[in-house]
Amino acid sequence: MVKTRLALLSTLSDVHTQPIQYDLAALGAIVEQVAPDLLCVELPRYDWESGNLAQAPVEVQRSLLPLAELSDVVVVPVGPDARRFDDFAPMSGWRGQLAQRLSGALRKAQRVANNAEAVHAMLFQSVCHTLCLLNEMSWDAEAQRAWDEQNQDMLDNILQAARRDPGCRMLVAVQCQRVHWLQPRLRQLPDFELVDYRDL
Repeated sequence: MVKTRLALLSTLSDVHTQPIQYDLAALGAIVEQVAPDLLCVELPRYDWESGNLAQAPVEVQRSLLPLAELSDVVVVPVGPDARRFDDFAPMSGWRGQLAQRLSGALRKAQRVANNAEAVHAMLFQSVCHTLCLLNEMSWDAEAQRAWDEQNQDMLDNILQAARRDPGCRMLVAVQCQRVHWLQPRLRQLPDFELVDYRDL
């Protein structure tokens, strides 16, 4: 069986634009150094095909897509829609306040982690996973179901792209909040080898 080597690259949304080492330039440098065959990004296919990038995440607009245009990396849009983690959180009441505080705590942890190596280390991943789980507990059942369905659609898009080109080297750049959802499911698939992005 030919296995597809796949790595998850955690992105930090607007935190990449703040004065940290893991900024937009550093994110682009990682992709340039890894030079994957396929680069999956959080962008709906219909936006990609129409060229409508107004709602694309800042890291996609200002780092990943411009870099891919200057290289041989093939971009694969895997986002089923434009919603991201914070879009599922309640907006009012005590649940909304709790979600905002937990999101703020995660952004602070991202800034403290500062560089790509720390963001992908077990300590930060554990903190991120815990804060995300607590945040999701403030959501209603419909939002939790929608988040799971969106991530499942994204996983299906990733698998479809990989199975069109078996044996490729695939880098999947997604919000760090998604890594906890995607990672265990990708590990269960026999035709994939999930590796650290530095080993891709």
